[in-house]
Amino acid sequence: MDEVKLTVVITPRDRYSGVIECIENLYQLTPQPFYLKVLDLAYPKAIKKQLESLIASKDNAEIIEMGLIIPMEAMRKVRDKITTPYTMFLDNDSNVTENWAEPLLAVAEKEQAAIVNPLTLEKEGVDKGAELRNHLYTNEIRIVDVNGTDYLIEDKHYRRALPQEIPQEVRASEMFELHGVLFETKFLQKIEIPQMVIREHIDIAMQAKKMARKILTQPKSVVVFDNLGTRMELDDMRFFFYRWRKKLTWQSSRLFEQRWGYNFYAEQAMYHWVFRRRIFLFCRWLHLPISVSNNITRIIAKIKTTFKPVWDPLKDPIGESENFYINKNFG
Repeated sequence: MDEVKLTVVITPRDRYSGVIECIENLYQLTPQPFYLKVLDLAYPKAIKKQLESLIASKDNAEIIEMGLIIPMEAMRKVRDKITTPYTMFLDNDSNVTENWAEPLLAVAEKEQAAIVNPLTLEKEGVDKGAELRNHLYTNEIRIVDVNGTDYLIEDKHYRRALPQEIPQEVRASEMFELHGVLFETKFLQKIEIPQMVIREHIDIAMQAKKMARKILTQPKSVVVFDNLGTRMELDDMRFFFYRWRKKLTWQSSRLFEQRWGYNFYAEQAMYHWVFRRRIFLFCRWLHLPISVSNNITRIIAKIKTTFKPVWDPLKDPIGESENFYINKNFG
């Protein structure tokens, strides 16, 4: 496989289950030669046994044991083991679709981009909506003033739009997400990879901006992620609660503030997001339907915010904000 351009790295982000389907789907829908690295962040024994059996039949794949660590630490540890020009990070609860690889690679090579997003769709899960909807096409970093203090906002374009409503041309984006994303490997090996569980993608995107490197979105490549709709097992929930525990999310916010000098307008909303997902996951674990789980989650979240409101002083924070890079001298 001397002409291999691509290494796919599969890692847990929110759960353990789903990895077997993710790998089988990857092989079925990827005609291009590639290497596969499956990061073992303390998979349960049953899943680990399935993984070993599946990977044993693949001469281009390996399992890398790392123990219970956060996904960004795993990224930091694996990047120097990658020898191909491009690296696709794929969460184990996400699935590629037909013809996903070639459009990403073509855009990366033609435009010499550091990062190329596929169109990322989400299934119905947390929050009501269409069965399949947009999660990420393009996005931007915005800034808003609240009583003399600047706060950052992540603004996702076409958020939750139907797939047919998404433009089909390649466009610039200011950020990406790690459900599925293509990196130029040299860029990946050069940047700082912060010890974060939230805003990590924004930190890396800001590094790319400082380096005058491109981030693009290629909507002809599509990745679909689960959005927590599939019922979790107990081991999944343990990993989710480890990865999303309050201490780590708070420390991530403070690290971002230390590195870039800004807090996020939606920081308190993010902590509330995690609370809501804990309730939703518990409901799904009890085998309640998605619609019922969402209704229960909404009621409990409403009770919580009645006694402890989420800080949100502006009626229209997006409307009152400006693009961060236009507003600030950044570079």
